[in-house]
Amino acid sequence: MHRPRPNWRWPLVAGCGAAVTLIVAAAMSEPTFAQPAAPACPSPPSVTISPQLPAQPCIPDPTNDNPIAFFDDFSWRSFIPLAWPAQQGQRGVADTSQSIGAPSGPLVFETLKADWEIFQPSPDGTTPPPAPSAFNSYQGANPCGSTGPSTVGFGDVLLSAFSKYGNLGQAGFGFLVGPLPAQNGTYTRYFTAYNQITFDQIAQQQLYIRSNIPTPPPNAPPGLQFADGAVTIKAAWMLMTGVQNPNRYYTRSAWVLDPFASPPGCTQVTVGLVGLHIVQKTPNQPQWVWSTFEQMDNVPGGAGAQAPFAYNNGCTTGPNCAQPSSNPISFQQIQTTPNPTPFNVQRLTPINPSTLTTNANYQQALAKLGGPWQHYQLVMTQWPVPQQPNSNAATPVPPSQTGGAQFTFPGSKAGFNVSAWANSTLETFDQTRVANSCMACHTLTQNRTDFIWSLAVNAWSPTSPLASPSQPLRALGQAPQAALAAPGLPPELAALRQLMQSRTER
Repeated sequence: MHRPRPNWRWPLVAGCGAAVTLIVAAAMSEPTFAQPAAPACPSPPSVTISPQLPAQPCIPDPTNDNPIAFFDDFSWRSFIPLAWPAQQGQRGVADTSQSIGAPSGPLVFETLKADWEIFQPSPDGTTPPPAPSAFNSYQGANPCGSTGPSTVGFGDVLLSAFSKYGNLGQAGFGFLVGPLPAQNGTYTRYFTAYNQITFDQIAQQQLYIRSNIPTPPPNAPPGLQFADGAVTIKAAWMLMTGVQNPNRYYTRSAWVLDPFASPPGCTQVTVGLVGLHIVQKTPNQPQWVWSTFEQMDNVPGGAGAQAPFAYNNGCTTGPNCAQPSSNPISFQQIQTTPNPTPFNVQRLTPINPSTLTTNANYQQALAKLGGPWQHYQLVMTQWPVPQQPNSNAATPVPPSQTGGAQFTFPGSKAGFNVSAWANSTLETFDQTRVANSCMACHTLTQNRTDFIWSLAVNAWSPTSPLASPSQPLRALGQAPQAALAAPGLPPELAALRQLMQSRTER
């Protein structure tokens, strides 16, 4: 039984969810049976190296431990199966005959359904796009066209988009908000993908067409809810040109679009993983649990970080050592700047000490298995904090609760801002304002697309068609300022506009 608490506070008394599950038969006359109690959640959490994705955080009850340790453990137990070698020919399925330490073939997260596979271009620029191919298939138009692989197959990764610069900009208002150059003078590339639970719902409900996305009336419950176990990921990749200590990175070959070539085209190059967002829908957290990881050599200051850094030149004094307050490379410049001048990136809000302890435990275990994963670290787990009276950390959160900073950890309440809330490679300029944290930003599209901005932005409509695959790769023609002034914005995009315009505020 959960012991009631008057309010959410540190230290916490938490619960392990439903320790006893009741099975009710379909017929009213059938008896009800009780299952054996689930195994207790260890406190402190024990390191788990497993290819099995966890269903939700396991929080013991009673305990005086801060639940951040249990949510961070959940993040690592989600990262490991996604970084596990995939079963040959089966997208999103771990090969249990292999180990995470010495993979052979693509990893599970690399085989998830990429956004470009789901949001296909219109055949003529005005007709709705075709349905995406089945989850395990790679059929359909691909952003590399004739310059990439003759056929996209199992394990291929395309760091490209149907718009020339579409995977170069950090998350923003449907357009680029500025690229991130690494110290080797190349641009960071981004890759978004979905597991089968997420994909199946998008495909079955034809949510890749915007008119099929429910529009709830004001103050109504969310119109769309993804099923428990839905996962979306976003990865940041660095071209490994001239990178020292490549053995400290997970590297692979990928088809990368060079938008500055004439004509633009994809070439196969070696890339290294520098950042990974994992967002997972759980039974008790319908606002999803948000986890973000980085390679520890991205910037200085972290436990185990080793120079030279991927996004920092290592200097400590002088005008060019600090991180700029905003991205010095504008949207307009990216179209004419194939060789960017790097700027320094810093960790502006420290990783929580409890998270550092969890990292050390998992890194030590992964070091024994070999491979690069001991050089990766969890930066933050963000989750919705229950607001109901007498609630604790395991109390299910109602879907109607928002992801605003006052309702999350990390968040805006006193004592809740004691953690980093941004990834230095994915939200470089959102590190000092918790109102720009993952959940706070994504809650703007909570009622329409259940927090998934990539769905809100990429779903097809007659006013925002993707180019026909027979046309050349198009440049993103509008600067963000022009896009933000466009009339008739859906409410969630108008709200995002306001947030992005205030992103430099403190």
